[in-house]
Amino acid sequence: MKFNRITIIGVGLIGGSIGLAVKKRRIAKEVVGVFRRNSTMKKALTKRAVDRATMNIREGVKGADIIIIASPVYSIPSLVHEAMRYAKEGAIITDVGSTKSWIMEEAARLKKPKNSISFVGSHPMAGSEHAGVEFAKYDLLEGSPCIVIKSKDTGGKALSKISGFWKSLGARVSVMTSREHDRAIALVSHLPHVVAFSLVSSVPLNILKYAAEGFKDTTRVASSDPKLWADIFLSNRKEVLKSARAFEASYKALVKALSAGSYRGVAKILGRAKRKRDKFIYGKAA
Repeated sequence: MKFNRITIIGVGLIGGSIGLAVKKRRIAKEVVGVFRRNSTMKKALTKRAVDRATMNIREGVKGADIIIIASPVYSIPSLVHEAMRYAKEGAIITDVGSTKSWIMEEAARLKKPKNSISFVGSHPMAGSEHAGVEFAKYDLLEGSPCIVIKSKDTGGKALSKISGFWKSLGARVSVMTSREHDRAIALVSHLPHVVAFSLVSSVPLNILKYAAEGFKDTTRVASSDPKLWADIFLSNRKEVLKSARAFEASYKALVKALSAGSYRGVAKILGRAKRKRDKFIYGKAA
């Protein structure tokens, strides 16, 4: 066992999957879950995603070595502050938010109750279009990228410990600044959701009955929680808009080639995209 106790605040899909993975890999003696709703608490206990459950943060974080906040983006800074009030000396708090600059800046503005407690931002790049602890899986993070955030306020020991924690769950860890994170994730995570939501919106409902696997694959993430993704888009608005404009430029280039009736132009654009994706998927251009 690496840790005595790990507490997860917000035990949904990600939080529940972390709990299952910690228990499966025997990384901690005890996993404690902190909940807002009694119904979710019952589901998590039935799923065995946590060993013990409470609706009281003070009780939940008591004695925890690591506290993981797996709640919606806009709630994270205040939960970091509240957890710090009751955490033991030397505890490390991390989160799983999809936006990092806003979270790190807001958390830094709050007065730190105890100087010995560290907050290290994290973003495990794993998930599903489904929400809820009932969809949690112990292997959700295996082989997935996980970004850990370095900042002037992050101690090397805490950064190393959190990086090691995510690695112990099977994630591929990268360390970067919050700005680097938000720029990259806007392109590879936030933009695909923007495109998927927009694509579904552009198709009349009575036409969707003709859609097959290609449409389902392309738009899978449009079934994601709208409130959750509205928070993510708005908290990383600057970089999401930049990525949307980059997509707009690529889209307009293809439309221009189509308008000109240029087979060569269309094929060139499609070929370039195919080679890039094949390199990403297979490690080389197919």
